[in-house]
Amino acid sequence: MSRAVIIASFLDYPLQIADFINEDDYIVCLDGGYDIALKQGIKPQLLLGDFDSLKTELPKDSGIEIMQYPPEKDYTDLELAFRILDPEKYDELLVIGGLGGRLDQTITNVQMLDTYTAGAKAADPVIMSHQFRQIKIMDGRNLCFLIRGGNDASWVIPAVKDCFLSLFSISDECKGLCISGVKYPLENATLKKGISLGVSNEFRADSAKLSLESGTMLVVLAASS
Repeated sequence: MSRAVIIASFLDYPLQIADFINEDDYIVCLDGGYDIALKQGIKPQLLLGDFDSLKTELPKDSGIEIMQYPPEKDYTDLELAFRILDPEKYDELLVIGGLGGRLDQTITNVQMLDTYTAGAKAADPVIMSHQFRQIKIMDGRNLCFLIRGGNDASWVIPAVKDCFLSLFSISDECKGLCISGVKYPLENATLKKGISLGVSNEFRADSAKLSLESGTMLVVLAASS
């Protein structure tokens, strides 16, 4: 299995994208994300979107696939990418950008983590067939991803210097939450939706160890300065 890297059209903080790209990654640029890629010397395999924010001309005879959509459409460019990419080929997605800037865009991008990460229930058959093992969204200051509880569901989160580790319940509640290697450890705790208990924890070891019996949780690593 390979990974797809999606470069969104908005990147709020400086980030050397090449540092996070592997040799076999499939690279997708959304609209103005192509401007960002060009400035950093990155060549995508696919350009996708309505291109209303693209400042560069679309390439010709470059070997880059182009999928152009009208501005009047039912899905954002990022959701189109989720609905087009094949989980049979790319079980993991890394979205670069898409946080900060317009609050409405940020909210829908974070919400889509729940919709398109494996384990979500949906009536739309396209969504059900386009769920990925893991989706991460990052910019120069933040990284977020989703985890789902279950029997023996556990994760190791490597420590990032000068970063807070925050946990949010996306479901009504997350039960059986255990976390160690942090300033504020928890043992068999319940984290409820809309409660700030899990915000602004700090690493106290090389990694944090987390387990969850049930529920859906958003994990956020946020730069502290």
